[in-house]
Amino acid sequence: MLGDPMDMLAAELGVRAEEVRRVRTPRGGVLLGFRCEPDACLDTWRRARERYRSTGLWPFITHTSPTRWEWAEVPRDGRDGKQAVIATLLESQADELLKEAQWFKPPREHPAAARDLEDLARLLTRALPAAEALARSAESRLASSFVAPPEWICLVPTEDPSGIPELLDAPDTPNHTPFPGREPLSYQDHANVLREWHDRYGAEICYLESHAVLLSIEHPPSDPFETARVAIEHYAYCPDLDQAVGGLPEVAARQVPTGAWFFWWD
Repeated sequence: MLGDPMDMLAAELGVRAEEVRRVRTPRGGVLLGFRCEPDACLDTWRRARERYRSTGLWPFITHTSPTRWEWAEVPRDGRDGKQAVIATLLESQADELLKEAQWFKPPREHPAAARDLEDLARLLTRALPAAEALARSAESRLASSFVAPPEWICLVPTEDPSGIPELLDAPDTPNHTPFPGREPLSYQDHANVLREWHDRYGAEICYLESHAVLLSIEHPPSDPFETARVAIEHYAYCPDLDQAVGGLPEVAARQVPTGAWFFWWD
């Protein structure tokens, strides 16, 4: 259709209109996408991202065609409104998070012990090795996090890119039950976490799948204590980071100070 934002964007990206998949979503929206050479996906994402203000289409890299996207068959209600989910996660998991102090040994303090989360952040700050990957980028994350590289660019019409989890039922985290009643993270919870990190660090969805998300970070924290506190937030949001990145010291050194935050739930 002449003047269609997707058609105009596709032309700019060198994609033929007939190559674009379009599906109506159960949420009343539309999901669009096209195949992309794996080595070119990130550059294509950036180019589409630059055009977001004029197209209203938020792009993300993925392994899945729009026609094969998985939609949840579970209730979508979560905590009400745009509340500070990160604070709730930290409060509800404080006891488990404090136990992590036993796995690292701050200088002159053995065994490690933490009285509260602020104390845990101070101990973690002093336990941190030299930051190992400050230049780690979305390229290296996409290259190292998957057996097969992603080869799809999907686009979603939205005025709130951080809210995409609510539109697309992703990521799904059925085994992460962090709240007192053992309810899992809802899609609204994911969206609220991303909104908080977007406001503080310019976090934006770059890759999305049913069990994973990669965020592009405009201005990650650089202060060691703030880095430690954000590492604790990462761990509360995604305990499976111990399988993908490592414990709190590794998350603080290898992920938080970088331009790419990766989360994966088993």
